[in-house]
Formats: sequence, C-alpha cells, structure tokens
Amino acid sequence: MACFVAGRLSGSHGVVTYTVSGLPTSFNRAWPTYGLPLAEDEALLELLRKGNATNAIPYLEAMLDSAAYDAMCRRPFLRGHELEMLDRVLAKVARYREQFPRAIDTSTNGLLAGQLPQYERLIAEKREVNRFLHEFVRPRP
Repeated sequence: MACFVAGRLSGSHGVVTYTVSGLPTSFNRAWPTYGLPLAEDEALLELLRKGNATNAIPYLEAMLDSAAYDAMCRRPFLRGHELEMLDRVLAKVARYREQFPRAIDTSTNGLLAGQLPQYERLIAEKREVNRFLHEFVRPRP
C-alpha cells in the first residue's frame, strides 16, 4: 500500500506541519487526533452497514455542526479565493440545513453536574452555527 504521507515535519510551540498528498497539514500535539474522525467514521460505517441509517443521521449532523463551527472560526483568516472556496461550501451546508433543520436538544436530564458546562457550551455553539449558516442563505447585497 502506498504511503500518502510525506515526511516533512516542522514543529513550532507544539504545532506540527507535515505533508499529505502534497498539501501541508498541521495539528497540535496536545490533540493528535484533531481532524482525523477515525472513530466517528468507523461508528457511522458500522451503523450504515447494519442497515441502521436512521441512527447514523444524528452522528452525521453532529459532525456537520462541528465542521461548520471550525469553518466559522477559520473564516476570518481567509482572503480572496480561499474565502470564496469556503463560502461556496458553507452556502451548500446552509441550504442543506435550511432544507433539513435539526432540533437542538437543550434537555439536561440525566447529565452529571460536571457535564453541564460542556453541554451548555455545545448548545451555545450549535446556536451560533445556526446563526452563522443563516447568513449564507440570505440574499447578499
């Protein structure tokens, strides 16, 4: 099997940049699995292969929310063509979300007290993503 990862590594304050298929990719050593949804992909594939597509949808929606939140945070650093590329994809995601809105579960029943701050932050992020994506379905001047 061919290796797609080239060996150029450079580190700066715990951030490593390497090359994958000719493109530079970076990650923070403190979170080595960031951007590698291996466990999520495996779980989704297992659900789909078992014919359980209905239960796969919430996982995919959560992954879409996470990616949209990441895109929202990345967007201020982009200019010109880079920004246009991201905005085109965000517009598609916004149209999808408009066609298939998902409810934000705000119930805290069954959560431990220590889980509440993280869950409240997740709810706030989902609401922020909704507002952000809404900007991409409005007609632009």
